[in-house]
Amino acid sequence: MNGAATQPRVGIVVLNWHDRRRTEACLAAIGALDYANLFVVLVDNEGDDFGGVQFAPRPQIDYVHSPVNLGFAGGCNLGLRRALDGGAEYVWFLNNDALPAPDSLRHLVAAAVRSDAAIAGAKILRHGSEPPRLDSLAVSVDLHGGRFRLVGHDEPDRGQHDELVAVDAVTGCALLLRADSARRLGGFDERFFLYLEDVDLCLRARAAGAVVVCVPPARVHHDRAAARSGRQSDDSLYYTCRNHFLLLAVHGRGGGPRRAWRNGVILARNLAYAVLDRAGAPRRIGGSVGAVLAGARDYARDQFGPRPTVR
Repeated sequence: MNGAATQPRVGIVVLNWHDRRRTEACLAAIGALDYANLFVVLVDNEGDDFGGVQFAPRPQIDYVHSPVNLGFAGGCNLGLRRALDGGAEYVWFLNNDALPAPDSLRHLVAAAVRSDAAIAGAKILRHGSEPPRLDSLAVSVDLHGGRFRLVGHDEPDRGQHDELVAVDAVTGCALLLRADSARRLGGFDERFFLYLEDVDLCLRARAAGAVVVCVPPARVHHDRAAARSGRQSDDSLYYTCRNHFLLLAVHGRGGGPRRAWRNGVILARNLAYAVLDRAGAPRRIGGSVGAVLAGARDYARDQFGPRPTVR
């Protein structure tokens, strides 16, 4: 392991939202990283799971508490500001349900330095899958048609995606951001609140001329079961639909007729997902469709941030 003096300083932002068990497992995995020059910013988002906890001296943990739910975007921005104040040269956003391999951060930072990338993402593997299966490597975005997809999702990991490559976007599950790019981009756009804020950040970086790369030797295991169940909720369907519109309003290409056609396609795809892709969950089609339509309505009303309380 290289000494801390020769390594860029990395602040790791972990966002906890009422999930102490998984967050503790994530922190334990961070403690096993073979990277010396790091510190952790643990953000307790709305809850108080870690208030008053006496942390072990290594890794250094800087605890931040938000009394309100800032969403993924706002909670990560809170951690980002603290990490930059702590002298981070890179900030690694790591999902609390992610378990990084011991050498993952070392590979990420080395690749980011070598490629001069503003953002670098890891190879995300499905936790507990045997044989190993990919959760994702990157996100591919069609800025004309509006479709986005997870590259490599659910494929067996046979080394078919093991080259360092420039990509459209990487997911916020394990996203490394260079400090100067963070300051220039301003962090995540908090209008998104939850979902697609990571894709937006990457697209803004690329629009500014920066490089976004996927680093397959950096391996992170993700508890896809927990994440997948959350993506079946009506709140998830609402944010995904609303933010899908917002993402393409900001980054989409083409004139008025193209935008109108694309918005129709976006609505149709989100409705189809609500009805057809519930991953075996009981079909509450009325509520699911209503959530999608509410997302479309609030996009049209410029209603962003947290979902308005349903009365």
